[in-house]
Amino acid sequence: MRKNKYMRHIAGIRECLAIGLTAAMCMAMLAGCSTSQSTSSTSDTEVTSDVSTETDADKEIPNGSADAENTSVKTEMTVEEMQAAIDEAMSDAAIDITDMFTKRDLAGNYDESEAVKITLSGKTAACNSSNVQIEDGVVTIKAAGVYVLSGTLTDGTIVVDAGDDDKVQLVLDGVSIMAADYAAIYAKNADKVFVTLAEGAGNSLTVSGDYVQTDDNNVDAVIFAKCDLTLNGTGSLTVKDNTGHGIVSKDDLVVTGGTYTIYSQDHCLNGKDSVRIADGTFNLSCDEDGIHAGNDDQQDGYVYIEGGDINISVGDDAIHAEGLLIITGGDIDVSKSCEGVEGDKILVTGGDIDVISSDDGFNAAGGSSGSGDNHDGFGGGPGMGGVDMDADNDAYILITGGTININANGDGIDSNGCIGITGGSVYVLGPSDNGNGAMDYGICAAITGGEIVAVGGSGMAQGFGDESTQCSALVNFDEWVDAGETITLTDSDGKEVLSYKADKKFNSVVISTSDMKQGDNYTLTVGDQNSTFTLDDITYSEGSGGMQRPGGNLDNGGMQRPGGNSDDGNMQRPGGNSDDGNMQRPDGDSDNGQNDSANGSSQNKDNSSSSDSMSI
Repeated sequence: MRKNKYMRHIAGIRECLAIGLTAAMCMAMLAGCSTSQSTSSTSDTEVTSDVSTETDADKEIPNGSADAENTSVKTEMTVEEMQAAIDEAMSDAAIDITDMFTKRDLAGNYDESEAVKITLSGKTAACNSSNVQIEDGVVTIKAAGVYVLSGTLTDGTIVVDAGDDDKVQLVLDGVSIMAADYAAIYAKNADKVFVTLAEGAGNSLTVSGDYVQTDDNNVDAVIFAKCDLTLNGTGSLTVKDNTGHGIVSKDDLVVTGGTYTIYSQDHCLNGKDSVRIADGTFNLSCDEDGIHAGNDDQQDGYVYIEGGDINISVGDDAIHAEGLLIITGGDIDVSKSCEGVEGDKILVTGGDIDVISSDDGFNAAGGSSGSGDNHDGFGGGPGMGGVDMDADNDAYILITGGTININANGDGIDSNGCIGITGGSVYVLGPSDNGNGAMDYGICAAITGGEIVAVGGSGMAQGFGDESTQCSALVNFDEWVDAGETITLTDSDGKEVLSYKADKKFNSVVISTSDMKQGDNYTLTVGDQNSTFTLDDITYSEGSGGMQRPGGNLDNGGMQRPGGNSDDGNMQRPGGNSDDGNMQRPDGDSDNGQNDSANGSSQNKDNSSSSDSMSI
């Protein structure tokens, strides 16, 4: 996630702390900063701490009325509350995941005896139905029915211009269409159009040049539909476009079967209202998003994936929803992306998901993104333990199942609001620097089940909060660990609890599994470094780091609770003995950022959990 917004305010934060203001006053100042940044924030909600004031609650909004509900963000949320919020959003959007596909969507077949046959040949076609008009390479279908197309059209297009209530099925049975400056298939008017790939048939659709508009619709895709569009069948389809999108529906885009290879300049699969995938094989490559739902100026398009073998290599987001993004199954492999999986709210209940991203692996926020830009929507400021400059009450990432592997150069899992994990297996290779974190959130993170190992740089490291019911640990090591080292967690008897080979350099580890029990002792070993600690509380954190959830015990370079002694540049509350500016936990005694251990921990002096220290 980009950090520019955060950097604009950090000087103010440090000044506030340096002159000895209390933590609550610092939080109030940050809340004011969020108001001044309203033009670049992802939400109109004013960000405050959990210490609210009468002035904040009574502050007038531009229309002159007071709106107390929108003057603060909630700093704690359970996974049950996250699930309830997502369920409510699904209800508001009339999303019923038990009713995503009709019987005809899933069938992918047709009655050949009732079908109208259209034979394509060169720059023309032949058909004996009065419902089909052929002129100058344009084949226009005027009524409901099943139409089986075969042959080659070297310069032309198929247009569906039927009645408002008509359902039209186009069966591609060995079709090759080349269009110079217009969609190869244009569903101009109908209730719904089905494009069915005949069994065993290979098909190709290509647009070779810039689009020339012939009506009021901005037709900019190889397959362009103004109505609902369903792709099904068992055959294959190759789509190529150098200037526009691959396949677009201005309503719902549904795919239930077939094999698709799409090369396009803009989005490969684009549905204004939704993109829904039940099954199929996909090889998607473009300069923009692989799968995209919604318009950039509104948050009402959703993505739903329950199956399929999906391979994505793109210049921007692999899967992007302006609204909800729901994955319940499928095998998703993102080999190249700016941001991997991005939506306002993300729910993963199953599937195998592998993501490589140059920015965030998973990202939940409000607005739209653009690769390489300091955009104001998706990709806001760093998660700062509940006072993120772009904290968003409505942004969630909830993982209840599945297996997720993320390799991100930005944040691994990033939510401007909350992160919740109740099940599944999550493995994150975060950034090998201190500019981002393996896990980044604006409000809170909680884990109640499942397994996670997240590694990255310690500079922006965050762990789970006390809303969790499953134990977790955040350990930041003194030295960077080389790629290829194995992380091993053992219990007090030396029994291995969990191990993970990290294929990137790191110095921070977040780890949680159901086998970790409160009150027990554990040793985390990476290379020649180790940390032994006791899980006195649900959450535990130690070592040098940056932005943490309240309760992080930072020893050499992060902002900490007032009162510590420091000689290495850390900021402190008045009364601390500091020559170096770093803020520390009370009673910390630091020379060069290291605390001695009295209880077996290699770095943490008092084994405090993440329930005590200050977050900013």
